Amino acid sequence: MMKRAVIVVLDGLGVGATPDGDSTDLTMNTLAHVADSANLHLPFLASLGLGHLVPDAVDPVAEPRAAYGRLTPVHVGADTYMGHQELMGGGVSRVEFRLMNELVDAVTAALESAGHAVEPLIVGQSMLLVDGVAVVHDNIEARARLNVNVTASLDDISFDDLTEIGIIVRRAINVSRVIVVGSRGYDVDGIRAHIVHRGDGHIGVDTPSLGVYSEHYQVRHLGLDLPIERQLPMRVKRQGGDVVLLGKAADVVRCEGATLENLVPTDEVFDAAMRHLDALQHGLIVANVQETDLAGHEQDAARYARVLGTVDARLPELVDRLGPDDLLVITADHGNDPTSGSSRHTREYVPVLVFGQRLRPVDLGIRSSLADVGATVADLLGTESLDSGTSFAQELTCSSM
Repeated sequence: MMKRAVIVVLDGLGVGATPDGDSTDLTMNTLAHVADSANLHLPFLASLGLGHLVPDAVDPVAEPRAAYGRLTPVHVGADTYMGHQELMGGGVSRVEFRLMNELVDAVTAALESAGHAVEPLIVGQSMLLVDGVAVVHDNIEARARLNVNVTASLDDISFDDLTEIGIIVRRAINVSRVIVVGSRGYDVDGIRAHIVHRGDGHIGVDTPSLGVYSEHYQVRHLGLDLPIERQLPMRVKRQGGDVVLLGKAADVVRCEGATLENLVPTDEVFDAAMRHLDALQHGLIVANVQETDLAGHEQDAARYARVLGTVDARLPELVDRLGPDDLLVITADHGNDPTSGSSRHTREYVPVLVFGQRLRPVDLGIRSSLADVGATVADLLGTESLDSGTSFAQELTCSSM
C-alpha cells in the first residue's frame, strides 16, 4: 500500500461539456477556450498527459508520465462545494434547491431572532439588507438554487462579523452553500449598482464586476453538515494518517483533526503543500487552487492562463518530493469557462491525472463520477472502502505492487 497522497484540485478547470448540460453549457470547454484566447504553455502538465484530454489546447506527448482521463460530475449543476464532496466520496443527502424568494422568510426570522436589523435591499425583491451593510442574495456564479451569498464591504463591517451573519443564514437554510464574501472599495450603493437578474426570480450581485476579487478579498464557504465519517479524509484519519486541507479545501472539505490553511494565492498554496509534504509520514493532502476559478468568474482568459502557468511551474517541485510510496492526483471540481460571457460555472468533464513512481500511466477513459478519485485513493492508501465511486486502483498498479 502507498503511504502519502496529494490531491491538487484546479478549481474550475473543465475539459469539455458533458452531454447532460443545458444549451448554454454544450459549447463550453474551459481549457480549450483558454488556449484559444491566451498564451498557454504547460510543458509539465503536457508531460503528465493533459494533452491527451484536450489536444487542441495542449500538445499530447507520445509517452505520458501519468495516468489520464476525464471525470463526469454526478452532482447537480456545477458547484465547488458539491464537487469536492463528490471527489471525497460523500454525497449531499439533505441539499435543497431554493432561491432567496423562497427562503426570505426563514432567513429574516433567523437574523431578527439573533438581534439583527433586516429589511429588503430593494422593495419588492428577494435580497435582504442586514444591519444596513450586508446583503443576502442568490449566488449567480453557480447554477440557480444551489447557493446563497452574504456580501458586504469590509470598509463597513469586519469579516468576522460578516461571517457570523453567514453562520446564522447557514443554520436557517439547506441549500448547498452559504458563501460569505467581503472586500474593500465599494459600499451598499455599489452593491445595488451590480445587481443581476438571471430570470425566474434568480437575482444576485455580480461580485466580479463589483471588484471583490482584489487583494482585500476574503471568503468563507459554509457547507451543509454532512456525514464526513464516510469521506476519504476521515477514513485516512481513522487509519492513523494525517490530513492537511489547503486553499478553499480548508472551507469546503471537513475532517475532524485536520490541519487547515485557507489560502488564495497559488504560490502560497504550493508552498504550503510542499512544507506539509516534507513533514508528512502517512496521510493525505488536499490542495485547492482557487485562482483558476476566480479567473473564470472574472471572464479573464489571460489571467486563467497565467495561473495555469504558475501551477505548471510549481508541480515539478512537488513531484520531486514524492517517494516510491506516494501518489499525486491532479483534478478539478467543475468547469468555469472564461469565454462563456457569464460569471457562472459551466457543467463540464474535469481532468484526472494520477502520477506515482509505481503506478502505470494508462488511459483511464471517461469515468462515471468524481467520486472515483476518492475511491481510488482510499484503495491505494489501504483505508476502509468508500460508499461511493468506483476505484481504478487496479488499472494503475503494477504487478510488483
